[in-house]
Amino acid sequence: MRPALLCLALLLCTAAVAAPPRSRALETELLNAVREAGFDQVRDWRHKGERITHPPNVDVAVIELDAEGRPVAVANVLLSRDYPKGQTVPIDARTLGTQSVRFTRWDLERWDGQKGWAEAPAGDDLVPGREKAPLRFMAPYPASLFKILIAYGVMKLVDRGELTLDTPYRFLRDTVDKGERPLRGWLEPMIVESDNGATEALVKLLHERGAMEKLNAEYAALGLGTLQVNGTSPVTGRNWQPGSIHMTALDTARLFLLINGGPGVLWRTKEGRAVTAAELSEPARNFLKKLLAEQGYAEGLSSTLVCGDANARRGIPTAVPARWLAEDGTATVGVTAFKRDTRPCNAAAEVEFLHKTGQTENYGSDAGIVRALPGKAPRHYVIAFLSNLGYRYYDEGLAGTADFADEENGFPGTVTAIGFTQSIAELGRRVDDAMKQRGAVKR
Repeated sequence: MRPALLCLALLLCTAAVAAPPRSRALETELLNAVREAGFDQVRDWRHKGERITHPPNVDVAVIELDAEGRPVAVANVLLSRDYPKGQTVPIDARTLGTQSVRFTRWDLERWDGQKGWAEAPAGDDLVPGREKAPLRFMAPYPASLFKILIAYGVMKLVDRGELTLDTPYRFLRDTVDKGERPLRGWLEPMIVESDNGATEALVKLLHERGAMEKLNAEYAALGLGTLQVNGTSPVTGRNWQPGSIHMTALDTARLFLLINGGPGVLWRTKEGRAVTAAELSEPARNFLKKLLAEQGYAEGLSSTLVCGDANARRGIPTAVPARWLAEDGTATVGVTAFKRDTRPCNAAAEVEFLHKTGQTENYGSDAGIVRALPGKAPRHYVIAFLSNLGYRYYDEGLAGTADFADEENGFPGTVTAIGFTQSIAELGRRVDDAMKQRGAVKR
C-alpha cells in the first residue's frame, strides 16, 4: 500500500485526531488559496457598491482522493469577521469530520449588523453539545446546493425498493396540477438545470412517503449532522428558508465522497459506524454522478459560462456539457441564455466537474467531484464551497461599467451576466492548481 494510504488507513482504525502530513500540507495550501482569492475586495450592491465591510462567511473543504476514490487527505478552512485571515479546522482523521466548530444557523440580520455578531442563542446551534468548541461559524444558506440533499433522499427510496426511476409521480402543488412524469423526469431537471418546480415535486414526494421527517436523522447517522432540511411545506414542496435549511462544507464534501464511491471504509462516525459507498447502490450513485456531470451551470468555482469576458477569472478548468451548447458555442441552461462563446474554454478543459451550484441574492455555493480528463495532469478530489456571496456582490473591476448603485439597472449580474464574484472562481483555480501539483508528486 502507498505510504499516504497506509497512514490514513491506520488512522481510520484508531481514535487519533492528529492530521497525517499530507492533510497538513493540504490545509496550508487551502488556507493560502482562501487568503489569496481576494474575498476582502468584493463590492456590495446593497451598500451602494462599497467594498465589503468585513470578510464574508466562506466555508470550503477539500478531500483529496486516490485513483480509486479513497480519501488520502482532507482540509477545511473558514473565513469570517471572526477569522479574517482564514482559519483551518481541526479534522479527526478517523471520522474525516470535526467537533471543533460550533456551527450556528444563518441569520441575515446578524450578518447585516442589525444584531450583535456574537450573540447567537444556543437554539441557533446546528449540532448540540458544542457550546465549548474552540471555533464558531454562522453557516451560510446553501441555496440550490441543497437539492443534492433531496436527490440523495429520493435515491434512498429507490434503493429500498419503494420506488423506481420509472415510477410515475403526479405533482399537485396545493390544488394546481403540475403534471405527471416518471421519477427520473423530476430528478434530472432538479439537478442539471436547478429547476425549482421539479424540486418542489420531489420535496412533496418525500413528505408523502414519510421520508422528509427521517432525512435529517439519516444524515446525522452518517455523521453528517449539519446537513438539514427543515420547515418545507408538505402541501407545495416550497418554503426553503435561510435559517431552516443547512449545509456545511466538510459534511457536504463527505456526502459527495459517498456519491463518488470508493473501496473500503470511507470514514467512521463518532459512534464507530463504518460508512462505505454501499450507503447508496452503485446504480444509484452512477445515476447521480451522471446528472451532476451534466449540470449546466459551469459558474462559481469554475467560470466557463463567462468564457472570454474581460472581467472573468480562470476557475476550475471544466467544460460546459455539450447538451447546453449551440453551434456558436453559446450556452442556454434552462431558460437562461449566456451569450459568450464557450468553445475556447471548453477546448482548454482539463477536468470533469460533477457538481451542483446554488445562488440567491445573498448566498453562493458550489460543490462536487473533480477528476482529470484523459491525457490531462492527474488529480481527483472533492470540493465544497458555501458562502454568503450571492449576486448582490461583484468585483472591483466592474465598478465603472454601470451605475450599480442605481436600482433601476438591477443587480450587477443583470447588467453584466456574471452572476458570481470572480473571487470564487479564483479560489477554484488556486485549489485546482494545488491539486494538480499534488497529483504530480508520487505518493
